[in-house]
Amino acid sequence: MDLPTFSPAERDRRWDLARELMDAEGVDALVVYGGRGSGGPAEWAPDVFFTNDCPGAIVVFPRVGEPIALVRSPARIGDHLAASARGDAVWIRPENMLVAGHAYGVAEVLRAHGLDRSPIGVLGLEACAPSHTDPLMPYTLWSSVLQQLPQLTFRSVERGFVTRTLPQSAEELVVVGHAAAVGEAMARAMLRAVRPGVSEASVYAAGAAECLRQGAMAPGMSITSGREPVSCGPPAWSYRPQRPRVIEDGDLVLAEISCSYGMRETRQRVAVAVGGIHPELEAAARTARASYEAGLAVLRPGRTFGEVVTAMTRPLEETGGRHPHPLVHALNPRAAVGGSGARLGVLPETARYGLLAEQPTIGSDLPLVPGMTFALTPTCAYGRRSAGLGGTVVVGEDGPIELNTITTHLMRSTG
Repeated sequence: MDLPTFSPAERDRRWDLARELMDAEGVDALVVYGGRGSGGPAEWAPDVFFTNDCPGAIVVFPRVGEPIALVRSPARIGDHLAASARGDAVWIRPENMLVAGHAYGVAEVLRAHGLDRSPIGVLGLEACAPSHTDPLMPYTLWSSVLQQLPQLTFRSVERGFVTRTLPQSAEELVVVGHAAAVGEAMARAMLRAVRPGVSEASVYAAGAAECLRQGAMAPGMSITSGREPVSCGPPAWSYRPQRPRVIEDGDLVLAEISCSYGMRETRQRVAVAVGGIHPELEAAARTARASYEAGLAVLRPGRTFGEVVTAMTRPLEETGGRHPHPLVHALNPRAAVGGSGARLGVLPETARYGLLAEQPTIGSDLPLVPGMTFALTPTCAYGRRSAGLGGTVVVGEDGPIELNTITTHLMRSTG
């Protein structure tokens, strides 16, 4: 299997970007908090951007020299050893791998490089919506660093990092394209699996198995089915002890799938009609397609993310629909997201809930530039019936580049 990889040129580009960020922010080093301690979703893994290694490190990147990865477990050293022996694209030299993923390790590395009285840029002190509505850096960790280095000064550099990394390089776009192709294959596998008498778990398994078979990761998947699918989230049987629902004739199967390859993520929204479905579901799918097309028309250089959200919202407003999920959000990283949840209160049953709140649009003023990747995955709901579709789109030099086709239309089961 011939799969794309990152070259030393991509490593140098990213490290040069780090130094450019330091210059722009007036700092002498970066401290990058990776958050997760194992492989996971690609929505926010700034440590991997600089290490090309397992997520979960704390990276100290001095202006002069190479990044230093502070890991939490000796097992990460074993992983690094094995990768080096295989000839993998290892970016961090063994001398710069330390089992010191804690506040004392950060302070000691800064001291060792003469940075204990210097201005430092920190990644991890601000939220990264929509996936992380609170900062990832634990308060106790950073406050401990400051207690040990009382003359250290610092500033958050999240915004500068995001604006520089949202446009993908040529090598990254190849990796994103591969992830999108795997997502397309996942959707086809799920379509083949959908038929009356099959459980949601079997459909989920078909998509996840195809993703893993092609050497990618499926870090999260939402799936639901029924004649009145109000919304689509993680399957109830994944967190509650109960039997997965069995699909019936007349159902609509909805899913949102994520494919991560090389920590570049793509998203696809799946809708499969099982036999004849309710006319409101058909109408919701048509409106979702109209919203998708409206987004494509605006997703081009010179426009803003907010303009895309406004354009995609219009078809729903004109038909009286609502969107329980964001119509569009940025990928790699997920740093901008369209609002969702408006008019949920039209459902009589919601009167019993303590508080209903709409998620606002975040990043409206983000200017679109070539190389940015977005999930255009609109959902339209009429009453208790919703349908969604869409996939991953790249902002090209002259217009949008669609990376998915099968998931941008309502699919129909032939089983």
